[in-house]
Amino acid sequence: MKRFFSMAALLALVISFAFAGGGQQSGGSSGGSSGGFVSTATSNAERLKEKYPTPVTITTVLGYRESENPDTPKNITPETQPKIKLFKDLFNIDFKYGWIVNGDQYDQKFAAELAAGNLPDIMMLSPNQFEDLYSQGGLADLTDMWAKYSTPDMERIYNAYNVGLGAATREGKLYGLPNLTFNGQETSQTYYNMTELKAYGINSYADLPKTIAEFEALCDKILAANPGQPVLPACKQISGQGLADFQPILDAYGASISGYVDYGTGNLEYAGTHPNLKKALTKLNEWYRKGYFVRDFAGIDVWAANSPVVNDIVAGKYAIVFGSWWIPNWPLNMSKNLDPSVDWVVGPTLTENGGQPVITINRYAVNNFIVVSRNCKNPEAIFKLLNYDIEDGKKLLDPDYLTMRTAEQKRIDDSNVYIWFPWRIYDPTSLEANYTFFHSLEERRITSQDRFPFSDIPNNNEASGTTQAFLNYHGGKAADGAVWGLYTSRIAAQGGVAKMLELYNSAKRYYKEVYITTPSMVTKSGQLNEYRSAQLLRMIMGEVPISDFERYVAQYNTLGGNDILKEVNNWYHSK
Repeated sequence: MKRFFSMAALLALVISFAFAGGGQQSGGSSGGSSGGFVSTATSNAERLKEKYPTPVTITTVLGYRESENPDTPKNITPETQPKIKLFKDLFNIDFKYGWIVNGDQYDQKFAAELAAGNLPDIMMLSPNQFEDLYSQGGLADLTDMWAKYSTPDMERIYNAYNVGLGAATREGKLYGLPNLTFNGQETSQTYYNMTELKAYGINSYADLPKTIAEFEALCDKILAANPGQPVLPACKQISGQGLADFQPILDAYGASISGYVDYGTGNLEYAGTHPNLKKALTKLNEWYRKGYFVRDFAGIDVWAANSPVVNDIVAGKYAIVFGSWWIPNWPLNMSKNLDPSVDWVVGPTLTENGGQPVITINRYAVNNFIVVSRNCKNPEAIFKLLNYDIEDGKKLLDPDYLTMRTAEQKRIDDSNVYIWFPWRIYDPTSLEANYTFFHSLEERRITSQDRFPFSDIPNNNEASGTTQAFLNYHGGKAADGAVWGLYTSRIAAQGGVAKMLELYNSAKRYYKEVYITTPSMVTKSGQLNEYRSAQLLRMIMGEVPISDFERYVAQYNTLGGNDILKEVNNWYHSK
């Protein structure tokens, strides 16, 4: 979940040393379909299974976090995953990690290694990092590789939502594989512990707050009953984290701290300086002064190892948590294991005055890119590794395999951790497809394996875990935190995905339109992002008065905001 955008300016500097004299010229993304790339997929399958005659070394790097699968053996590390040995046995590929650091240290380490000219063979990049490395000539041209090695499954995954390979295409050539996401996943909502809230007059879903005023009244009751105890978990990441940030409150005021949005004028405005943001900051400052958040929340990283805000959520110190669709699967599942009586529900979307919800999301749903270094000697290896994961995942949808697999086979399956590899085989349509399928089964009261064929299950990387969660939940394991978390996040009629889709389909949407990096972004975004984050936090904490918002806006624009805004509007009007 880590975001890398704050490193854009630093990366631009260090990459110029690593790739001095790079010859690529940046061109705009075609943004539309597959970028004109056509594969001969029927002849590619055998190529993907060919074994190199001599050993091939492929390197990567990792921002580490724990496996999301509770059954992963505790002694398994990224280097000891069974897949590492399989890559050697099947392809003669020696897969190696150049370095591994904790996720919150990744940005700094990555920038330092780039400055030293140490680029791994395969890596995952944010959109800004992709633009920077491309413009400096650091990325391998994958055009011919795609034609020679892509498969129908790859085409389906990397060409969804009319964005596809066009997002990674520059001057007619392919420089990466875009990991697409359903942009509704950027939304967050409010989770309530109904067991705890009974003491405050919340006896049913209908009693939950719908407006900011109603929400504040509930928080005041909790605060009055627990003097000196914070009401809401919070961290220094104001938005975009999916856990313990302020995204639902920003949305309630139609605000965002980033992105270039057309609010109906025909021109782009920077959301991080828009008047709507001042209204949200005013309310957050009021809540900080009341004591809703811990006093030092601005020093807490939600993704740091042993993060105190996560520990407090798990320990049950909060009856209200802001979060994305996935938080029942982590960390709310752990709170459920500690206290099975906990009854977490996703509440109504908060709005300022009870009107239509408003969300601000990316127009182009590209989360990151799988890329290969220009210096990689075997760029086709990425396609072999991707195809292996796609095909290997299909066996988990085979009822015969699941029924007959041995304890050792299950251990191997649980030991391969997808978040430890720089590619994520993610079908962006999977959440909606799986929810629709399993919700339909529940509506027809079909809850056991013998009543529906596995061949009907959507073919995507989320399907296996979702299927097992569905069967386990209805098979008597609903109290197990891991089962409950997967089921509630993905399948439940009032769960994470269900409420995400409801919000997405009912809300007024503001779109962040810009998916390119302009010259001024490269040189000025780093300083601007740091200034913005620091000033917004200071306003929430009262170190800078809210009345200084306009002064903040003027300074932001002087530091380079106006330059970027001019460039993005020129691009926007020329599309």
